[in-house]
Amino acid sequence: MASGKLEAICVAVLLAFAACTVRAIHASSSCTRKLPCGPKKLSFYMHNTVYDPTVDNRDYFNSIYGLPPNISFPNPFGFGIMNTFEDPLTVGPSNTSMALGKAQGFYVLNGYKEYTLFHLFTANITEGQSKGTIDIFGQLREVDPVRLLTVVGGTGAFLGARGLASCTLVEMDHTPPAKWTLSFELDLYY
Repeated sequence: MASGKLEAICVAVLLAFAACTVRAIHASSSCTRKLPCGPKKLSFYMHNTVYDPTVDNRDYFNSIYGLPPNISFPNPFGFGIMNTFEDPLTVGPSNTSMALGKAQGFYVLNGYKEYTLFHLFTANITEGQSKGTIDIFGQLREVDPVRLLTVVGGTGAFLGARGLASCTLVEMDHTPPAKWTLSFELDLYY
């Protein structure tokens, strides 16, 4: 008799579990909400000017290097040095082109035997037809002519964006303060 009660309880628990599973599947498949899709392609230029105390450009810089790591051996590629930036984004290669917004983030020199950088930044698009943020990250080698980074998310018009960001160096000026311009071509999926 005790085994009959145990069987009945087991069957009741299994039926309750099955009913919950069916309800959960039905609830998730009955959602009809659609997220808006933003642009499939986006291009912008990012302009960087590094702070350099030797020329005292404190009034017109947008990135700064942190202290080098405390090591006692040669570090020819700056391994461990971090740069934090807030770079203007424009529609054209000139820093006087129409502004789109700004990129805020950092990169770390993370190669001991070559110049490689780990980038992590948010492109905050505040002007133009599509407004929102796009989160981009990845590692790149400085010698590569085209550097590929990953788009991992976004907000606003770019909500749920993912994809590929192709980055190329447009211009670099090593004269203090160092300046460079990068071109970004984004292929976005929603």
